Amino acid sequence: MSWYIFAFIAPLLWAISNHIDKYILGRYLKNTNAGILAIFAGMVGFLFSLSILIFSPYNILGIGLFNGVLIVLNGALLIIAYIPYYYAINGKDASSVVPLYQIIPIFSFVLGYIFLWESISLMQIISGLLIIIGSVLISIDFRKSKVFFKSKVLALMAISSFLISVHFLIFKIVAIQENFWRTVFWEYLGAVGVALFLLVFISKYRLQFIALLRENSLAIILVNLLNETVNIGAKLFANYATLLVPVVIVNLANGIQPLFVFIIGIILTIFLPFINKEKITKIYIIQRLVAIIILFIGTYLLII
Repeated sequence: MSWYIFAFIAPLLWAISNHIDKYILGRYLKNTNAGILAIFAGMVGFLFSLSILIFSPYNILGIGLFNGVLIVLNGALLIIAYIPYYYAINGKDASSVVPLYQIIPIFSFVLGYIFLWESISLMQIISGLLIIIGSVLISIDFRKSKVFFKSKVLALMAISSFLISVHFLIFKIVAIQENFWRTVFWEYLGAVGVALFLLVFISKYRLQFIALLRENSLAIILVNLLNETVNIGAKLFANYATLLVPVVIVNLANGIQPLFVFIIGIILTIFLPFINKEKITKIYIIQRLVAIIILFIGTYLLII
């Protein structure tokens, strides 16, 4: 199966997760720390690791000591990387978050070249630039009098993007030497460790988490279980794609995520407006159509 099938399923699943994140933050976490989502991510990660341990035919415990420690820390790094993102989308500048994730390929290109000697062709660079331009265009709201990014949101997303880039690089380094599912198992144990740390040692998170469960126990658990399952699926597809092509190529492919966010947003507006409702105007549709054309051109050039 070609790499781009894995690479393009990932942004679709992440786009679904974006809308679920938005629903959770608006429905359940209005007056709560957005970082609590990291605790739910770690808890679902534990269930996923347990399922790998039970059903995987591979020798999970056969990982080397250095690689084991490295990939556990890498799993912790991923959860830490999500925390700035949670705070960014929970702020008043949330509309600026999606295009800012397009700096991930820049970090990935530099890190991949330094540590893995990965390189990309001129055509791939051009296609990547088109995808970045299209994703930014589809995300910016021109209905506002000014279009700009505030320094706080920019800083949060720059930190998140850099940590995610490092995370993908480390995963590829370890998975090449070990085994895909073995690497995934130990990585998610690291994510569980961060969730436990937040729950046990950060009293503000612990108290709000307990209060949240008391108020919306079944609903919040089910929605977060769905969300993190979708997230894990996206992560698996993206991780596997990085074993087939340079990390930067996979992260460039993720640039079509805003397109999926837009399409899903329109569908929800028409059929499930209580979950999400987009303002559909003439200029809004024209802007998105132009962005979609640019994205399709960039995507076509990337996979040919």
